Amino acid sequence: MEIKVEKELIDFINNDLLEGAAPDLDENTPLLELGILNSLSMVRLLAHVDQKYGAKIPENNITPVHFENIKTLSMLIKSLSGIVETERAAEVSELERLVCLQESYGIQRELIDTGNGFKQHTLRVKGKGPLWIMLPALGNPSTSWSSTLRSLQGRHNAIALDLAGFGLSQSSNDAPSYVDHVEFTLQFLETLEEQEWVLVANSAGSMIATEIARRYPEKVKALVCTGFGLVEDVDSWWGDLKKMSSNPEQFLAAAYYHPPKMTPALEDLLNDVLSRPAYHSFLDEYARKSMATTFDGVKVPTLFIAGNHDQIIPPEWSEKAAEKLENATVTRLSRCGHFSASERPEEFVWVVEDFLNKVAM
Repeated sequence: MEIKVEKELIDFINNDLLEGAAPDLDENTPLLELGILNSLSMVRLLAHVDQKYGAKIPENNITPVHFENIKTLSMLIKSLSGIVETERAAEVSELERLVCLQESYGIQRELIDTGNGFKQHTLRVKGKGPLWIMLPALGNPSTSWSSTLRSLQGRHNAIALDLAGFGLSQSSNDAPSYVDHVEFTLQFLETLEEQEWVLVANSAGSMIATEIARRYPEKVKALVCTGFGLVEDVDSWWGDLKKMSSNPEQFLAAAYYHPPKMTPALEDLLNDVLSRPAYHSFLDEYARKSMATTFDGVKVPTLFIAGNHDQIIPPEWSEKAAEKLENATVTRLSRCGHFSASERPEEFVWVVEDFLNKVAM
């Protein structure tokens, strides 16, 4: 069974996860070290293992030891196949499993009660310098920064947040507005010992980041926005995005240079996120009006990272935003869509580091 499982896993990872981009993949190829498995592909892999082999992998088994390569993974599957799931394993969400995987890398998780009915869930790595505060795109969990966090570990202090209504953060408000998100984030920032920040934000998370940079320029040493720019016709853009969100496959095609193959598990995940009240309450009337002035009064050094193939926020919109700022630059990444930090994590980190070094000069 093990040889059969190994061959099938090689085919699945190469054809379904990597779109045939790894024809030389074998049972000893390092899956984690080479970044073959990230937060999105891990969800699909876990669902595939469950559906194909009847092996729901318990959270305590989601470790680098078992996911080092296809050989170690197939051995785990063989040991689990046919075993009745425990009640605990059945109750653990796929997102919880992904967080447990990050913990196995030494990435720390924390749930902090900041008051007003909100508990902030975070993933954190330790390093040097100002704290990188990483705000995800609307609907994305903190694990969407997992590849970036692993690249930063030991080099920079960094912390990734789950926005209210998503991920593992807990809120009494299941439909928070843009203003609510800003206030929740500020509540959390008040709990931090570090008072020098580099704000790194994806998509709508950039709106929160720009507001913080505007209010606290003495604390924000730099602002990095990816998948975001100047949206001139906000209502039209938001209407198009909502229509796109009703079709998960169309959304993925617009968001990724290499969109992942749609599977029932991935479709369920996307439908869950895109149908949440928090997804639709963020850009209320006030927020849509704020988008037109989101860069006004921002004085901190700002970097826009734009994916050349981003169909949600085209790179030209990032360039228009940079023109409105006194101290801004734009870097385009090839073979990237809306989520450049996920598609090209090492290059993303290098670009940010290079920008920060120039700012320090």
